[in-house]
Amino acid sequence: MKSSILFLFLTALLLRRAPTAVSVTCNPSELSSCAGAILTSAPPTAACCAKLKEQRPCLCEYRKNPNLKGYINSDNSKKVSKSCGVPIPSC
Repeated sequence: MKSSILFLFLTALLLRRAPTAVSVTCNPSELSSCAGAILTSAPPTAACCAKLKEQRPCLCEYRKNPNLKGYINSDNSKKVSKSCGVPIPSC
């Protein structure tokens, strides 16, 4: 009986500490806080950098989208990315 309780306790402890993957929903409108920086060369805001980091797994998808690739590949976008410490991946 004691060994069963110990086993359940250890299992619960291990499951609690197990890393979980964070799923990102790719939504380019999430990057709207970066529009000013990308369109006007203004410095990116903290909100922009946070969203850029959050949406990083989606950048290849955005680069392949004909409606978005001009923004993602622009010089200002590269400056924003560099300023935020989020490299644009080569896809």
